[in-house]
Parts: sequence; C-alpha cells; structure tokens
Amino acid sequence: MVFARTTQIARRAAAVVLAAGMLAAVPLTASAAGGGAIVVRGVQLEFGSCGNGEGYAMTGSLSGCWWVDTFDVKPHPDQATMLATGREHFVGCLGTVCGTFETTYRYTARFDGTTELHGRCHHPIVGGTGGFAGARGELSFTDVVDHEPFSYPYWGNIQLGRVKTTLAATATTSSRAAGSARQAATAPC
Repeated sequence: MVFARTTQIARRAAAVVLAAGMLAAVPLTASAAGGGAIVVRGVQLEFGSCGNGEGYAMTGSLSGCWWVDTFDVKPHPDQATMLATGREHFVGCLGTVCGTFETTYRYTARFDGTTELHGRCHHPIVGGTGGFAGARGELSFTDVVDHEPFSYPYWGNIQLGRVKTTLAATATTSSRAAGSARQAATAPC
C-alpha cells in the first residue's frame, strides 16, 4: 500500500514536471518562429519617375514610390559639402506585403561648384501603416551621378511589424491532482 501510494505521487510529480517543461518550451518556440529582418536591395530611379512626377520609382526588393516630405539643408560651401536632414515615406510593396513606411534621414554630399561628385543617405524606419505597421529597420542609399538619368542604389534591412502570437498549453494530471494547469505565452517578437 505504501509502495503504491509512493508510485502514485511519483507519477503525479513527473506529470507536473513534464507539463512545466512543456510550458517553458512554448515561449522559446514562439520566439524562434518570430520574423527576422529581411535584407532589401535595389535601385531608386530619378526624381519624377513615379506618381505625378514628384516621386522616385523604386525597383528591386521594394516596388512603389518614394516621396520626400521635408528637406532641411545645411550647406557648408567652404568645404564644398552639404548636409540635409528630413522625413521621407515609401508607398508600395515588399513582396506581398504592402503599405506605407516613414523614415527620417541624414544626407551628405560633396560638390565641385554646383555639380554633385557623390552623395549618400541613411534612413532609419520610424513608422508604418498597412503591412508595414510596426516595421523597423534602416536603408542606405548612394547617389550615382556620373551619368544621366541619375539613380540611387539602396540596401538595408526591414523587420516587419511585431505581431503578438498567443499559444496555449494545457497539462492535465490525474483527477486527484489539483486540476489542469493552463498558461498562455505571448511571443516576445
């Protein structure tokens, strides 16, 4: 009788430990299934190539239009350089994901008189809507200005919005145990 009771307690304890182990594994599985960053690259075409002639057509990973919202210039004529900052946005798709994302940017360029010799800009993603809601990442562009039409190769990464996934796990012990244990885990990404 004592042996049977000890065996029963050991089985319950093993079931509880097994259930706890399964529950502990749930967040790891959800985290591993989370989306990572998507590497993007392509070419932004010259000004006027998109929309009503005031946007930039995007080719490559991103397809759509790129728009300049603000452009605050800080010229340094004594050094033949220029710095500009502002906000821009993209309307279009990354594969089958479509929407809008917004960026801030920092643009630097070197000039010979009024002729741009080279330029580049860095664009952290600061917000989005539609398929880009919650997106994060950054894009870098370089200016190809040694022939016309000008173009702007880009590269970077975009991590699409963090969608919370709820997983439920249930562990049941015998009817003499405290009932069933339930826990929902929310994925951290």
